[in-house]
Amino acid sequence: MNAIEKFNAVMSFDINVGNLKAEYGYWSGTIKNFIREGMPVKKELPLNISGNSSIMGYPKIDSSSKEIADENVKDFFNLDPYIAKFPFDVSPRLKEEIIEEDKYYKVYKNKYGITLKERKDGTSAPLDLDFPIKDRKDFDNYRQHYDSDFKKRLPVDWEIIKQDLKKRDFPLRLGGNPFGFLGFPRHVIGTTELFMMMYDNPQLVKDINEFFLNFIMDYWSEIMEGIQVDCILIFEDMCYKNGSMISDGMFKEFLSPYYRRLTDFLRNQGIKNIIVDSDGYVEEIIPLFLDCGVTGLMPFEIQAGNDLLRIRKNYPKLQILGGIDKKILLKDEGKKFIDKELEKVPELLRQGGYIPHIDHHVSEDATWENFKYYRTKLNNIINDFK
Repeated sequence: MNAIEKFNAVMSFDINVGNLKAEYGYWSGTIKNFIREGMPVKKELPLNISGNSSIMGYPKIDSSSKEIADENVKDFFNLDPYIAKFPFDVSPRLKEEIIEEDKYYKVYKNKYGITLKERKDGTSAPLDLDFPIKDRKDFDNYRQHYDSDFKKRLPVDWEIIKQDLKKRDFPLRLGGNPFGFLGFPRHVIGTTELFMMMYDNPQLVKDINEFFLNFIMDYWSEIMEGIQVDCILIFEDMCYKNGSMISDGMFKEFLSPYYRRLTDFLRNQGIKNIIVDSDGYVEEIIPLFLDCGVTGLMPFEIQAGNDLLRIRKNYPKLQILGGIDKKILLKDEGKKFIDKELEKVPELLRQGGYIPHIDHHVSEDATWENFKYYRTKLNNIINDFK
């Protein structure tokens, strides 16, 4: 079976097939360290790659994209490709504007109209300085940059990509950062500012989500006329170690109505797998998502307190992706910690609907020795179960 067939079978809770052997991604510093510590190199990393760049466990769809696909870890462990991201653009497509610049930093407005300060050496995440939507007038102006000409939002080589994707052997998704009904407003309003707006001007937040929902359904209808996707990924990142950043009541008021309409639309398009991406402790908001038609979550950070066996017991038909604690790969951890963490995997595989991998990017403080032991053992667990 190829990776598409494995993914769809596992997500359908078919336990009679081999599971995916895959990782979501790595930081570039992680891969550099692995190479220094002895990992064979199939493909050299770009010379100008920064330390905090993502190297993804899935293939690159669009040759013009800045994404980097892993070749080295995948080749060493004979891994399957992870769920590849179809390139999409939900921005207003504003022209980037450099505000100030020196040897070390650049302050600029990006295509979303967000003002950022960024280190030129790429050693840290950009700092958000200002956001484009602060009130109704800003939103009315912002929405004028969107129209129904979706062809300009498709990859340059759209016709070629369509044909290539018909021959693919990897699962394909639509969605990701910053697509989500908390994720997108937070992206263009700011986190604190959005939470204040939910109290001070709730109708504006709802109007933004209403506009965004209709835009997404129209835009993605055109994409899905040309390609078949296996999964939708909705980016929220709405939890931290103690749980959700918004209450259940706020979820039901500001998110649920739009989720229900979106998942109805997706099911009518034949989409069976609708996954939400949120870091942090997510157990308490799982029923809210399930009630809206979401079918699964990722990556289930273990350090935040998520317990996969408890989650599986409470939600037997929830699709689970990830859930292997990244901290077991640190230098000071040993094989006994890895063995302990992987004890839960056979039971989860027996119940289906689970793809095991590290609970986010493999971090830069992971060692090659520990990762090699972990990934080899996990591959063997999957082989033995099959």
